[in-house]
Parts: sequence; C-alpha cells; structure tokens
Amino acid sequence: MRGFFPGLDAVTVRVGLVRKPGVLGWGSLDPEQPGVWVRPRRLEAFTIAHEFTHLLQARGLVPGGERACDLWALARSPLLVDAPPGYLRVPDSIGRQRSLGTADAALLHRAAKAALEARAQGERRYLRQFELEVAAAARAREAARPVAARSRVVRAIAEVFAFARPPRA
Repeated sequence: MRGFFPGLDAVTVRVGLVRKPGVLGWGSLDPEQPGVWVRPRRLEAFTIAHEFTHLLQARGLVPGGERACDLWALARSPLLVDAPPGYLRVPDSIGRQRSLGTADAALLHRAAKAALEARAQGERRYLRQFELEVAAAARAREAARPVAARSRVVRAIAEVFAFARPPRA
C-alpha cells in the first residue's frame, strides 16, 4: 500500500482497529500523529487507500473533504479500486456492488484521473465532472449490452420475485 503513497515515505503510520459500529475506517487528520484505523472483517483496498489519503490531506497534499478524498484515492491506481466509493455519486450498477470487477475499477480510475487533470486546468466542478462522466459511461455500457442479455436479467429478476405476484384468476 505504501508504494501508492510516496507522500508518506518518511512517515510512521500507526494502525489500529475501528471499534465504532458502522465505521469502515478512520484516518487521523493530525499531521503530528498519523494513524489509520480499519475494520478487519470488511477490509477493502479502497478503504485503506481512502484512509491513507486522509493522511495526505492532513499534510496539505490533497484538498480537504470526503468527496475529494474518494476521488484522490480512486486516481491512485485501479489496483486499489476493489469497492465503490462511499462519498461520490456513482450509478447503482456500480454503487450496489460489494466488490468491483476490473472493468468498473478501470472506469472509476480513468474518470478520477480525468477529473484531476481538469482540476489542474482550473475546473472548479471537477467532482461533479467525475460523477457525470461515470454515469455517462455506465449508460453507454448498458446500452451496448445485447438486448437478449438484458431480457435474461429481467426474467431472472421476475423469477426471484415471483412469490410476490397475486394469483391468477
């Protein structure tokens, strides 16, 4: 993980366990006492990357805020994108997955890199640009899927919920 965060090379980072229910991870914003706390039962590379990005925020290397933290973590490497971001809007087809495949990871990484490049060019709405780009790419990918594959998915969903249908008269 450290190789993806060269800004923390000379820093000793304390690591601990999150004990608060509902919290996946926590990163210290105190530059004098950097630390990361994670939940081992639900440990994802993206959660760790997000928390390490908070350590960069504490040093002023990344803008503050959870949404910016998510974006900078996504832009590090597609290898770190194994779960959807929690603070940025992504389409349900991506956001509802517990674990992301390589295509979704690559899409999120590419869009994050493009948003950061736009920010470097002076774009102030770079976070929104990321969300719109991911949504458009997901729509295009869905439209490109064969109709037969989509109808199989619809039939499978209908079968799963068949118990909720009223009896035929």
